[in-house]
Amino acid sequence: MRSSVWTFLYIAIALTQCPIMAKAAMEQSHSTSVAGMVKLVLLEAKLIENLSSYADELERRLNILKRAVPQLQAESNKAISQMEEYVSNPINGFSLIRRMNQDWNDWMLFMEDPVGSSQVAYVSSQKSQLPTNVDLIEACIAIYRLQRFYNLTVKDVSTGMLNGKKYDVSLNALDTYVLGREHHKHHTVDLAGEWFAETNSWLMEHTLSTPIGADREKMLHFFASAFFDYKYYSIALSLFDHALVLGKKTGDPALLNRRRDIEKLAREEVLAKTEPKADATNYGRGCRGEFVGISNLYCVYKFGTSPFLLLAPIKMEIRLLNPFIIVFHDVLSPREIDELQKLARPLLERTTVVKFKKYEKDSRRTSKGTWIERDHNNLTKRIERRITDMVELDLRYSEPFQVMNYGLGGHYAAHEDFLGDTWADKKEEDDRIATVLFYLTDVEQGGATVFTILNQAVSPKRGTALFWYNLHRNGTGDTRTLHGGCPVLVGSKWIMTLWIRERMQLFTRPCLKETT
Repeated sequence: MRSSVWTFLYIAIALTQCPIMAKAAMEQSHSTSVAGMVKLVLLEAKLIENLSSYADELERRLNILKRAVPQLQAESNKAISQMEEYVSNPINGFSLIRRMNQDWNDWMLFMEDPVGSSQVAYVSSQKSQLPTNVDLIEACIAIYRLQRFYNLTVKDVSTGMLNGKKYDVSLNALDTYVLGREHHKHHTVDLAGEWFAETNSWLMEHTLSTPIGADREKMLHFFASAFFDYKYYSIALSLFDHALVLGKKTGDPALLNRRRDIEKLAREEVLAKTEPKADATNYGRGCRGEFVGISNLYCVYKFGTSPFLLLAPIKMEIRLLNPFIIVFHDVLSPREIDELQKLARPLLERTTVVKFKKYEKDSRRTSKGTWIERDHNNLTKRIERRITDMVELDLRYSEPFQVMNYGLGGHYAAHEDFLGDTWADKKEEDDRIATVLFYLTDVEQGGATVFTILNQAVSPKRGTALFWYNLHRNGTGDTRTLHGGCPVLVGSKWIMTLWIRERMQLFTRPCLKETT
């Protein structure tokens, strides 16, 4: 039985068991960008439409059979009832010979003709666009990250209770099974057991809308066997019992012997139970909103002699004076933001970090982004001039704009923006003196920028910009600006960052000799 069980279980969770696809497919990193996952939503809609077309084809062929079989059966019954008399009539005899010579060859060809070959070909053509094992593992890690940072229980996540707010979403048995399996693989058996328990609870009330769910009794045996192999005997016993009752096989001697074996192991099983462990770092605390509110915060209007500031003084929120951290409000219009997103969306690629003077993908930074030159078009030139008015720094030799979109649990772990000796392209005395970070979207939950040493947290607000200096006045890196982007719990976080270089700041912010 177990061989059969595993065969069907593997089919049911094919995406989690299949070999990793080509490198091009792996590099899509679907889960690291909401914009990327939107493409999957559209692809799934097309695949469902294709599956519906496959069902139509099956129904068409079934209707042909339903029409033909009664007619064939009627003629056959007529012949069977009086065989010699039937074939002694020349009309019947000829018709029988012709049918057996031609019609049954036609029926053989009908049955041999593969159903839905065009639909199968379409699914095959889309394989490179489907998430790979790498994508699935990254998604599992993202869910665990959200649990740790926002103190979410397994029950919370599986039922859509996110940070105290109930959403009309939930995970099904295959979802929770895969999450449990990943924890089991990494020896966090307590969390694996909790996810598997959710799988058990779901299967008691529902069935799957996949091929494995067509036979509910068989499906329960499939999962019972899987949990038995993983040594979660209590869960296996629960599902096994449910399958026996559903199939009315509570008196089957072979199955009862099997049940006794499972029950014996379940009695000896030691169940692990843990409470969720929240990230205890300042990064985690800031993301959960545990920083004390700012008491000396104040707001002013920034005036100036430039045409922009004469017409529209900028609202400035002074967060800290040392180091200097400001939030500029309403500095990008909705129309400008929409244009920036439209420009960036088709160009997004997995963002990287610098490790040993090389750009590499890293789980510390899960997002997609693209670089846009500051002189790319009238919009980017206008924004560049506006930044100059905002921060009064010379932007020549600074970096291009980087537009980014975060995905499932997307975050950027605590880091500094100054380059020091870590950057492959660093020129002598040309570090990142300051950062301007534009928030292009509101984020429903999560996604704050937290300064872990300063105990400051800034939540994304569409159209605002966060500014701070990365360097002391003597040109050395200010380690107090250590900051991170919190995991996005609910929502789509878009940002645009400009890192301003120090090369041209001799007269705007001269380097001073005094110590820090």
